[in-house]
Amino acid sequence: MNPVTVAQLQEEIQGEWNCGTELTISNISEIASAQPGDLVFAVSADKVRQVESCNASFAILPKGRWNVDIPHVMVTNPYRAFAKVLELMNAYIPSLKGVHKATTLHPQAMVEPCVTLYPGVFVDAGVKIGKRTILYANVSVGMNVEIGDDCIIHANCTIREGTKIGSRVVIQPNAVLGSDGYGYTKEDGVHHKIPQLGNVIVEDDVEIGAGSTIDRGTFRETVIGRGSKIDNLVQVGHNVKMGVGCLMAAQSGVSGSTIMGDYVTFGGQSGSVGHISIGSHATIMARGAPTKDVREGSLISGFPGRDHRKHIKVMAAQERMVGLRREIIDAIKKLKSEG
Repeated sequence: MNPVTVAQLQEEIQGEWNCGTELTISNISEIASAQPGDLVFAVSADKVRQVESCNASFAILPKGRWNVDIPHVMVTNPYRAFAKVLELMNAYIPSLKGVHKATTLHPQAMVEPCVTLYPGVFVDAGVKIGKRTILYANVSVGMNVEIGDDCIIHANCTIREGTKIGSRVVIQPNAVLGSDGYGYTKEDGVHHKIPQLGNVIVEDDVEIGAGSTIDRGTFRETVIGRGSKIDNLVQVGHNVKMGVGCLMAAQSGVSGSTIMGDYVTFGGQSGSVGHISIGSHATIMARGAPTKDVREGSLISGFPGRDHRKHIKVMAAQERMVGLRREIIDAIKKLKSEG
């Protein structure tokens, strides 16, 4: 980690400061194991109480009335402030600048001079790569792909033909964009492939997790909306349209032709059937799976997916059924013995 001074932090973080500007922070730590020179952060009253007796040199706290003696700043959003600290202390610097000689770069590709391409990268004809973008080892970029400025595409990713990626997009290792959608038609007992001629559009500021796959559309585009964040091992089916700022946790999936509004959240291992609409600000809880349209702002859980409050009542009723079944059996035995 790069050491930072409080003066540097004050340039990035707005809040109520209680410290001098000369203090230097050399490390980030959990509250319980903090040592002098460490920074810690708290997001709740319980965590703040732990900070009161810890050995850290600096703390990020939520706004409030706290009895904390160590130097600190109180902010509206401790998580966001903490993220800015991590950015400042990030010591990682790419080991390469420019295009490595072990890159395969088609003469008809258009690559900005400040792009970095690591060994094993393959860039096909018609590709356009924007300024300051980095492609790590063994990334494969198909024909007519467009990649914007300041993108980071990690090792072993496959970006298939026609995919369009905006600026400041991060793609983690082994992700696949533009794979064929799952489309077949059956005739005389044989499954015949439906050609997938569409593409994938990834808008600005998206992050796609490791091992995730986004299918190309059948004859139009699959869209990942601006600012959406996709976790590891997520599947997005063909023709899906995802709105702005959506979140998809690990092992979730969206079936083909689903339309998602803005700021939709999918919990871990959740999913949806295809050809439905999910309204803006809806949340599909972990392992939930809606089978019909979801209204804006809904909280859905279970399978088949239903309103979370209703699902809880159904689960509670099922638990009661176990005891009720025993009561019924005992009542039947009693009636038989009396008869």
